[in-house]
Amino acid sequence: MKRRPNVLWIMSDQHNANCMSFKGHPNVKTPNLDKIASNGVDFTHAFANNPICSPSRICFMTGQHVHTHLMYGNRNTDYPIANNDTIAYKFRQFGYQTALIGKSHMVRKWDSDGFEHIRYCDMIDSECGNPMSNHYFKYLYENGLADLYEDGTPKPGQEHTLDGSKPSCLPHEFSTEHFIGKETLDFLNNRDNSRPFFIHMSFQRPHEPITPSKEHFNMYNPDDVVLPDSAVDYFENRFAGKPQHMIDMLKDGCAYPLADPNSSRLKRCLASYYAIISAIDNEIGKVLEKLEDMGEADNTIIFYTADHGDFAGEHGLFHKNFGIYESIQRIPFILCYPNGPKGIKCDGLVESLDFYPTIFELCNIPMPKDRQGATLLPMVSKSSPCKEEIFCEYDWLEERIVALRTKQYRMVYYSENETGELYDRDVDPGEIKNLWNDLNYREIKIALLNKLLSFTLNNKGITSLKNDFAINKKREYDPVSLVHHKGRYWSRLEKAYNEKLAWPPKDL
Repeated sequence: MKRRPNVLWIMSDQHNANCMSFKGHPNVKTPNLDKIASNGVDFTHAFANNPICSPSRICFMTGQHVHTHLMYGNRNTDYPIANNDTIAYKFRQFGYQTALIGKSHMVRKWDSDGFEHIRYCDMIDSECGNPMSNHYFKYLYENGLADLYEDGTPKPGQEHTLDGSKPSCLPHEFSTEHFIGKETLDFLNNRDNSRPFFIHMSFQRPHEPITPSKEHFNMYNPDDVVLPDSAVDYFENRFAGKPQHMIDMLKDGCAYPLADPNSSRLKRCLASYYAIISAIDNEIGKVLEKLEDMGEADNTIIFYTADHGDFAGEHGLFHKNFGIYESIQRIPFILCYPNGPKGIKCDGLVESLDFYPTIFELCNIPMPKDRQGATLLPMVSKSSPCKEEIFCEYDWLEERIVALRTKQYRMVYYSENETGELYDRDVDPGEIKNLWNDLNYREIKIALLNKLLSFTLNNKGITSLKNDFAINKKREYDPVSLVHHKGRYWSRLEKAYNEKLAWPPKDL
């Protein structure tokens, strides 16, 4: 019996889909991602089903919408209930040697059930109260660098980590990018050659902190950075015509998303963002070279994507958590597989849900029921029509934001403000002119609202946000949260933690 193909699923966090050189970007260079695309299929219109990390990643792993898997918030790590239908669990069940290297930001129980080899890099994946359960943090600690752990909220006095104005204090050899690359190579060097492998190689960045190493900090000159055409949306228009709550938020500038009337700050941030993308690309290249050396390149499915996008200068902004624009929802989606086509583009609408059935079909593994994606292989062979629309849903507190993307239009509805945005991308690809109140688009608006209403009413799940906030409260003062979200130095916490003194220490 012919052995099933290997799988290398590469993911990054918050990678704007335009920021790759094969896309014609004027600045950023990504030769290894370019190579994957030249050997496979670039799905040019791929979109996340949720605009934040954890729910989006779980859509990939389960092949289900958020309203089905019910993981709405970002604090799903401690969720106790097993799921035997994740990609990792099923592939392990069918004989794959499974490995998770990098950022999971899903559910630890699902990880441990599905992956037999795990190397976490993001503190969000740690056991409650145990920062040493994070493999990257432990690695830094063993090298005397724990206080330089860079993740989430910056350390006190290092607020520059949100805008990319200074390099990391860590040399590249101790960066998250290099750690993930090194651990992936170690796994390949020591794998079980009698079984196919399934590797989820998941980079923590270019999500903030935007602090490339000193070796990469000057890779791109901020003066050379070319801002997207849509940057006029903030710099010249100040979001005129957009919903009032968005105009109010940006009026005096803000940090997240980064909105600063001085475009030089945005350019410096983008130069750092591009440097991190290139550092990620370099680590990917080492793994691709390793596959070639092992003779496994022609028998490995390689998939590159991101959990969601970033403004990356579009609309004159940086970061995310502000509406559901193309720059936030659209993601890189590059697939290379044995005996597949090379160097082609598929322009049909694709969702993150679609990875699940596609990878099951490519590996000839029976797919569980109740999956909501569609295999992409008929689209590649042009044997079936493309989807007419895709949806994105985001629940936070009492607000529900839903977005609809068709080939021509984008619509976003904000439940809390009972308002929305409508863009005709055929004439306005930068999504600058909001047509929500334009009477010329009244019939189109009604038709699209009906689609959104049908999606929302027919697919109403039970929110897990209360559980999300309960877990936040539980973890508020545990050492993991203090390092990850409060930006505290481990050297100040370690004695009290190890000696189980009164917690939290008074000198936090």
